[in-house]
Parts: sequence; structure tokens; C-alpha cells
Amino acid sequence: MAVSRSSSARDLSSFGRLPVAVAKTRGIWPTPVYQHVLVACARWENENIAEWLNYHRSIGFDHVYLYCNDDDPSALYEAVLPFLSGAKPYVTFHHFRYVGEQLQMYRHYLRHYSHETKWLMFLDLDEYISLPDLHDIGAMTARLGDTHDAICFNACQYGHNGHMKRPLSGVLRNYTRRESGVGPVTKSLAKVGAVSYRLSSERPTARFHEDLSSLGAPLRVCNTLGETLDGYHEDFPRKADAFLATDERRKRLLETGYIAHFVIRSEQDFARRRERGTRGEFATQGSWAAKSEAERLAHHAATNAVFDTRLAEYWSSVVSEGWKTTVIPVSRWTLLSKGKRATQSSTLHPGSRDDDAARAVSGRLTGNPQHHTALEDKPWWMVDLGALCHVHEIMIFNRLDGALERLSTFTIEISHDRFFWQTLIERQDGAVFGGLDGTPFRWEDEKGVIGRYVRMTIPLEKSYLQTDQIEIYGRAFSLAEFERKKGASAPALARAVQD
Repeated sequence: MAVSRSSSARDLSSFGRLPVAVAKTRGIWPTPVYQHVLVACARWENENIAEWLNYHRSIGFDHVYLYCNDDDPSALYEAVLPFLSGAKPYVTFHHFRYVGEQLQMYRHYLRHYSHETKWLMFLDLDEYISLPDLHDIGAMTARLGDTHDAICFNACQYGHNGHMKRPLSGVLRNYTRRESGVGPVTKSLAKVGAVSYRLSSERPTARFHEDLSSLGAPLRVCNTLGETLDGYHEDFPRKADAFLATDERRKRLLETGYIAHFVIRSEQDFARRRERGTRGEFATQGSWAAKSEAERLAHHAATNAVFDTRLAEYWSSVVSEGWKTTVIPVSRWTLLSKGKRATQSSTLHPGSRDDDAARAVSGRLTGNPQHHTALEDKPWWMVDLGALCHVHEIMIFNRLDGALERLSTFTIEISHDRFFWQTLIERQDGAVFGGLDGTPFRWEDEKGVIGRYVRMTIPLEKSYLQTDQIEIYGRAFSLAEFERKKGASAPALARAVQD
């Protein structure tokens, strides 16, 4: 067998005893590169791998050692390419072609990479670490790490949420039902010294990724509440279940930190687990497909028992940060004015003044004046929203091709009948604003002002009125809400609604 030139006799002779980097330095451990890492084995996980990686990066894990166990690694490798680039990539990727040999993949990590790590955790791709209050794994180890070698996270199974097929839009926002409390099975976030490569080699069947005590070394282990777990895995799961049943631990652990385990994500998953493979560590997966209809219903009843949106809400808050990058400000309210009838005092453009005025509510930004009155005293523009509305926000997009100062002075009024007008905005010699560049004029009112017609006027002699777009946002009018707030009926508004 060919041996790579970089290997030495000393490296090979240390197999089963020391990580390679430690053997090279004669037992001296180097300073770790990463603070918190995950080690994972992936098979048939192409669709959700990016979400899994991004989520765990968001809570503070700074590296992932990913072992692809697919027959062909190409698809998974392509899915994680963005995480493999740069001077300090987020993922170290390896293909391991022997299906189900999960523990051997983990030993490969311990042999070749454990020296790079301070805290490590072996985690499956259907498991997500949930930290409901902190969302920060560093805060967890800072709180418990000084007095403990490892922190055990109990698993809580999430249900299929009624999905017949897996949704294509990820895991976290599609599964919001779980068990009523955590179960006895744990995974440990451990200091690297607590996971002995030598002992893992000497005990080839030890499931050290779930129970570090199976390696036989004395360790200080706690749960996410900080409680000592001496003997927790003895006579498993009887003793563990008894411990969880006292002091409401099953529920309390859900508030500090646990593993959200998405075991069955659809009705198809029962068969899928067997189809994925049943060799090696996957040997028990075939039992899922063998479950009777009654057993499947019982599983769904238990794992869909509680509605819990905390993970979904957290992840939604993370990905919604994209809205902060928008060029054009985004309103919280509904756009009411797009495509509505409009008119104005005059026009310089071909066609009728109504046609010209309607271009201001076309919904298309150009940076140029889309409507334009003639030079006149107090030119105005008006839109009919079609019905009474609660107007909450108005955005005015100025032309950007010149003469921006023409909108330094204007008024905006609102009316329900075109006879009685209420002033919303009265601007005099204001600063120049833009539009399509991302700096339109913006007015907001949290309570909202009721009306159907909105009018803009330049209250000056011999002036033009021209804009790129005028956007009016709000919501449908509620007469009951209005009467409740005012404490009296509003016959004029009622007639306007009927009209």
C-alpha cells in the first residue's frame, strides 16, 4: 500500500493513541484554532445542509467538520461550496464511502482535527441545538465551562406537522410541533480533552457521541441547567427517565438548551429512513418503515403534542435581516394607491391630465418626472383610493434628473368627500430629498388618518408639480373601529362608505 510522502513512521505508529498533530509535537497540544465546533455525518442531506450550517453559525459555532456519507459526494459538495471558500472556511469537508460507519468518521476527526478544537460536539443533520434565551453557545460554555468538562443537551423530538411530503423551504420554519418535554437521549458539548481518541479506539463499540461516560474516563458532566449528571447513563434509560421526571426537568430543560430532533419530517420519512441505508450505525433505521399504522399515529400524537414557534421565530428573525439591505424603504402597511384613479390641475405631457396624473401611481420607478403640471399658481395632484382607508404612510419619490428643489415646499391633505380636507403634511423650504436612489420623502402616522382622497399641492405662485411616484400605504377602513375609538356614530363617513 502506498504511503503519502507527508506521512512518517511516527505518525503511523501513533494511530489509535494520539492525534497526528500531537504525535508530531511529542504529546504537546497546540493552541486551538476554533472555540466551538460541530462534527457531523451527512447522508441524503443536500436540501437542508445550508440551513443547518447557517443556523449553527448564527448561534456561535465557528467551524464544522462535515463527513459526507453519500455514495457520490458531488451533490453535497456543491451544496456546501460557499462554506468551503476563503482563507478561513467554515467547513472542512471529507467523503467517507463506507455507509453507516459513523463512529469511524468521528474517530477520523479525533485523529486529524481534534487538536484544532476547544469545544466539540457530534451532531446529526436532523438535529439543531436550541438555545431559547441566549442564541449564543459561547455564553453557555462561559457559564458552565469552568467547572465542567462537558455539557449534556437532552433531545426533544419534533413532529411532522402533518406534512405528507417534506417541504422544500427548509426545516426550522416548517416544523413547529414537538414533544411535551425532552427525552433521556443526550449529546454532549465537550472540551476536547474529555473525548479521548485513544479510549475511543480501544472501545470500538462505545457510543461516545451520545454518552461520554462510555469511554470510561472520569468526567465532570452537567446538563444545561448546570446540574451534575453523575451516573445519568447507568441502567439507561431507566435512571435517566426517573431523573427527568422530577422537578419538572423535562420542561425546564426546554428553556435553557436542548437538541431539537427532527426525526420524522413527513409521512414519507418512515420509508425514507430505511431506503437511506441500514448498514453500520444506521442498522436501527429499518424499524421505522416496519411500524404499523397505529404505531405511526402514536408517534405523531406524541411528537406533535405541543405548538412551539420559538425556533421558527428565531430563524425568521435572522433571515429577515435581509430587509435591512433594501435600497427602497419598505412599509409595514399595504400599498393603497397603485393603479388608482388620479387627476391634477394641468399637464405639460401629451394626453389628458388624468392620464398624466395616473403615472404617479403606476408602481414603476424611473428617476424621471412621470407626471408634470404646467407652470401655474398652486398646482395640485390628487388620487382617489377607491374607498375609505386608514392612511398610515406616504412616500414621495422626487425626480433625480434635476430641479429637485421644486419639492422643498408642499402640502398633503386628506378627505373623505373632496369638500372637507385635513392637512397631514405642511412642508416649507425643507431639505432636498431623493427617490429611486433610496431617499424618498417619508411620512408616517401609527394611528392612521381616515380618508379616501389624498391631495398634494405646491402652495406657491408660478410653480410646477412633478414627481416620479407617490405611494400611499395603509389599511381598509373599519367603521366599527372608528365608532369604538370616537365613542359615537359617524353618519358622514358611513355615507362615504356606501358611496
